[in-house]
Amino acid sequence: MKLIRVFIFILIVFLLVWFIYFLKTGDLFLKDSYFTKERAYQAWVNENRRTELSSEFLKNAKKIEPTDKQLLILAGENKIYQLRFWKEFFLWRGPSVYRIDDEDLKNMEEKDIEYDLHFNCVATAITENSNITKVKIGENEADLLPLTPYFNEAKNLKMWFLNIQPDALDCQGPSGKTFIFYDKNGEVIKKIEDN
Repeated sequence: MKLIRVFIFILIVFLLVWFIYFLKTGDLFLKDSYFTKERAYQAWVNENRRTELSSEFLKNAKKIEPTDKQLLILAGENKIYQLRFWKEFFLWRGPSVYRIDDEDLKNMEEKDIEYDLHFNCVATAITENSNITKVKIGENEADLLPLTPYFNEAKNLKMWFLNIQPDALDCQGPSGKTFIFYDKNGEVIKKIEDN
């Protein structure tokens, strides 16, 4: 009798969690949810058979795991994919994607853009100023990925990023944060309000 009560309790808890998950995601049968980030990544790769996601690119791309476990960066020749996976309870969902390629960098150069900001839950800044050694987004220090090893035309380009809304399923820009760019002496080079 006690065993039946325990089983019923576990079943009720499971159904409650499943129902809450369905209300938040709309994914009733967990078809878009995975137990590991790696499985969510593999599903994303299999569903996105674009020309730029060729098997050759995926084979040669470097997988970079930042300190934020929701993020994964695929860095290949003249292309960077910043993937942000969303986790609800213990299940991982497919990523939102921010892509940088050589066309984006040419566009920055043609328009003489020194600070290019992007936001999709992850606040990202591409900078060309070689004196920048640290970036804060809001109150927190951003992670750094130098772009020189991956782009032929990168020169001093760096990508700074911070997942500022880890619990959000989807985000719309601008981020509403202040980007503060510092030199090696800790002096502020530039402040940009992303509004």
